[in-house]
Amino acid sequence: MVLAILHESNLVLSDDIVEIIVGTTFCEADTKGDGRIDLDEWTDYVSKNPTLMKNMTLPHLKDITPAFPSFVAHPEVEDLEI
Repeated sequence: MVLAILHESNLVLSDDIVEIIVGTTFCEADTKGDGRIDLDEWTDYVSKNPTLMKNMTLPHLKDITPAFPSFVAHPEVEDLEI
């Protein structure tokens, strides 16, 4: 999702910076510190960062899918522990 937003915004960031953004965001959202973001944590995080939902609406996702076809072709998400 971060890559899609950067692409749509014509922003080019190094892989290291993207990893920092994702890592920081995950740490902020994972308030229980268990390596997962459950529904309560996600709901709380989104309520504190409402612009996130704009980037996850269906019209927005429809616009980014041509740029990121694998996002649609492989929508399954592995259950990753951090």
